[in-house]
Amino acid sequence: MLVFPVLHFVYAGFVASIIPPWIPRHLFWTYFTAITIMAAGVSIVFKKHAQLAATLLGIEIFLFCALIHFFLLFHKPGDPWAGSAMFGDLPSRLINAPKDLGLSAACFIFAGTQSDTFGKSGKAFILTLGRLIFAFCIAAFGVLHFVYPVFAPGIPPMLERISFPIPGHLFWVYLTGAALLACAACIAINKYVREAAMVLGVMIVLFDLLTWGPDFIAHPGDLTGNWLKDLGIAGGAFILADGG
Repeated sequence: MLVFPVLHFVYAGFVASIIPPWIPRHLFWTYFTAITIMAAGVSIVFKKHAQLAATLLGIEIFLFCALIHFFLLFHKPGDPWAGSAMFGDLPSRLINAPKDLGLSAACFIFAGTQSDTFGKSGKAFILTLGRLIFAFCIAAFGVLHFVYPVFAPGIPPMLERISFPIPGHLFWVYLTGAALLACAACIAINKYVREAAMVLGVMIVLFDLLTWGPDFIAHPGDLTGNWLKDLGIAGGAFILADGG
């Protein structure tokens, strides 16, 4: 959350182009969200009003999903903004939507594991909300592994330079898809949550090290949003494992 705002300022024009045309003042919202995300990140790092900051950040990211991803997935034919090539094809959109929603859930999970500012009932509600949204996103990733296995690293149309170094590529695609579904089920029904969340967090971190790690060394300037989103979701899993 401390890196995303930097990207907002460095790539302000690109970020502004993501905002739907019916929302005015694109650059204003680009910089405004950068400042609010940075403030929330600092608050979380130093644990100053961290619960409130994480809750507001979760709401902000959730609104981003509702105002942008929803219209990217369900738009009228011929819509020039929603049909833009910069958003990728349908599989890319289906992958990105639960990633951002998963970040929102991670914020709610963090808020729910903090102090008793909201009281026990409020704390339980926000943790449950985050846990259920998180489970939904992880389940979506699992389903997408089976529906779009060709989008796995090293298989076109994934970026050619992103490879997977372990043999038996499709086996690992389907195995991780099944593992994601199993973890999502445990988190959703609130059974073996700590174990499932820990397995999930470790799995995502290992995935990043094996795939994005080599690319980061070779092309550090190209490794931005997706890698950060993966780490954010892994962070949410570890928080859930520790305090869920």
